[in-house]
Amino acid sequence: MAKARPSHPRPLMLRLLTAPARAQLTGGQTNMANIEYDPQKQLFHLHNDTFSYIIQVIRGYLVKRYCGPALERFSGTAKLEDFSHAFNIQNDAAPFSLTTLPLEYSTLMGGDYRTPAYAVRNGHGQLIGNLKFHDFQILAGNKNFNGTLPTARTPHGQTLVITMHDETDTLAVNLKYTIVGDLPVLLKQVAYHNLSDDTLTITHAASLQLDFDDHAYDLITLTGAHLSEASVTRQPLTPGKKSIASNYGASGPQGVPATILAAPATDNFAGEALGMALLWSGNFSYTAQVDQFGNSRLVMGLNPELFSWQLKPGEPFVTPEAAVAYTTNGLNDLSHIFHRFFADHVMPLPRKNLIEYNTWESTYFDVSEAKVRAEIPKAEALGVELIVIDDGWFKNRPNDAGQLGDWVPDPVKFPRGLRPIADALHERGLAFGLWVESEMITENSELYAEHPDWAMQYVGQKPLRSRNQLILDLSQRIVQDHLIKVLTDLVRTNHIDYLKWDYNRHFSQPGSPVLPPDQQGEVGYRYTRGLYRVLKTLRDTFPDLLIENCSSGGGRLDGGMLAYTDQTWTSDFTDPVYRMKIMNGFSLFFPLKTFVSHFTMSPNLQDSRVTPLQTRALLSLVGVTGIECPPSQLSDAEAAAVKASFAFYKANRTELQNGSLYRLHPSHPNQDQVCWLITNEAKTKALVLTSAGVVSPIPHYQHVLLHYLNPEVSYQINDKATATGAELNYAGITLPLAHGDFSATLMTLRVVSHLPQTTALPDGDIGELRF
Repeated sequence: MAKARPSHPRPLMLRLLTAPARAQLTGGQTNMANIEYDPQKQLFHLHNDTFSYIIQVIRGYLVKRYCGPALERFSGTAKLEDFSHAFNIQNDAAPFSLTTLPLEYSTLMGGDYRTPAYAVRNGHGQLIGNLKFHDFQILAGNKNFNGTLPTARTPHGQTLVITMHDETDTLAVNLKYTIVGDLPVLLKQVAYHNLSDDTLTITHAASLQLDFDDHAYDLITLTGAHLSEASVTRQPLTPGKKSIASNYGASGPQGVPATILAAPATDNFAGEALGMALLWSGNFSYTAQVDQFGNSRLVMGLNPELFSWQLKPGEPFVTPEAAVAYTTNGLNDLSHIFHRFFADHVMPLPRKNLIEYNTWESTYFDVSEAKVRAEIPKAEALGVELIVIDDGWFKNRPNDAGQLGDWVPDPVKFPRGLRPIADALHERGLAFGLWVESEMITENSELYAEHPDWAMQYVGQKPLRSRNQLILDLSQRIVQDHLIKVLTDLVRTNHIDYLKWDYNRHFSQPGSPVLPPDQQGEVGYRYTRGLYRVLKTLRDTFPDLLIENCSSGGGRLDGGMLAYTDQTWTSDFTDPVYRMKIMNGFSLFFPLKTFVSHFTMSPNLQDSRVTPLQTRALLSLVGVTGIECPPSQLSDAEAAAVKASFAFYKANRTELQNGSLYRLHPSHPNQDQVCWLITNEAKTKALVLTSAGVVSPIPHYQHVLLHYLNPEVSYQINDKATATGAELNYAGITLPLAHGDFSATLMTLRVVSHLPQTTALPDGDIGELRF
């Protein structure tokens, strides 16, 4: 017997979707710029000048028909499989098989045995069945289903929202699709609504599902560990499943919530590639599967391992937003698309990120007003624009066993508080920054003494500490409100220009003392959503505040944190050569302005490697530069090199922070040698930066093709030779010979004429920039 409709009001999103402006299934064709609907074929075509994504309703099921270069029209010449297979569940519908259709959003045990995108149990504890098409609407802009989740800015785009119901009208699911401006980028997001009178339990909630009728792809992933982030792995899809996931509470250095499917021949310069990135900073997973028929599927979203959600009658649940990017022009072009997407549509509005001196490697926890003041004039003389006091500034913090949670200046180290330091810096035209680890608490803090129930915990179990600390339960709104007040007062009282937002341990015992037993699986999702609320409130309150993202380095570098932060401490590993490899991996998805790279000591404090002064100076220029070692302890040669590099950085900040980045080596991205081309938007200025490993006993010239310069103009190289962009692109340029192990070189190129000309030096030497 069909279940009667509940008497409670329909949820907000469903009311929105049934507004009079809804495009109807009957009537004429709806064409709203970049979203078209053909009612005869029940076909949706989302497109711009570069990209098309096509969905069709077939027997009520939502099927992906096409994802690729822009099409003017779609006739369906690539036929879907229309025959049954052995053990087909839906024999009454033959020839028809859900297990081979390229579906948009699938569940468990409904005839499709591949990795599910969703799983929801009803009041009987049984899985809700397949969803079928119910309605759709086309809206202006990108409609955010949840105001506390990160979302891409697309003011000039349009959004397609397709509503699906199960056969009992117990569950409604809204699938959101938005193409981002002129980019070949599609946003996906999902909202669940409980239409019944019972509580439903969500156990799987993916943000995207992509099905393909073959598996001729390589899966490219970023994995790693603390001090070794963003290691690139490339492997072909084979029958079975390959998964990357985090249950650490944050995205984690162990895996980045972004991946690429690339044709086997695709390299940096040519070939088809499809990239997916999640705008999320908590537990996640993505799975690439090749099924028994050779079809492939990729599902990305919340990690179901520790997740469940009690969906109350009339309430919504919203997944994180996901971005899908497409190219036929190789991995560099895919990266360029993602860089534009994150920089222009996700990250805070552009600003000048500052050259920083951070006290950590100078003093560790033993920081004080006197020590900071002693470094100010020396740092200023080098060209520093921002001085940041790192860990150790607050009371009872002599080491990492000290207090966390009481954000009050230490009365011994800073007897007059922080304001005198801020005032002294501002009088010199310098900015003032401060380190915080706001999400943490220690049991010896006053905050814990007052509110032990604010710590994440399992009731009745002994706390599991890491780095001597526990995690604040940001799933509680009262804890979020406390952090908002404390941080707002801290920034406002001390005239703080910059916060370094750190996060130095993973989840354990992810329980909340205020949630009932059946909602403990919601803690991770609620925590991350609470973190976003705190960060968004700070951004809204202090729009000029710079925020640096850090999680023991790049352990939470993801699309979610990029929505609220201006830059990221890419790794705690400050060895310049290895750090370039880390940034090379992250560059698959994230733009230059994301990366923070500082001049540091030699021998390096982490691996004791000795690197040349030139290498340390050059490789610190990438992204947002600065210095970690105390300016007062630099040798004359080091001080001169740092001062020269900072001056060069200021003259080329546009390119080094916001330029277009291209990887010039087509081979494996984890190799010791890294070679980058960085250009401005007009391609009138360019930099070629190389980082080498151990020198070969047999010297030989290395040549790289620059590929991306303007072929119709001439460039002057290091103020010496000139050559046409065409020659540099297609014949290449010779890199300077390495002068010992771990060398680095930098070449500058500037347009000098719009007429082809070449004035190479007699010996062919083009020189290199040295500090």
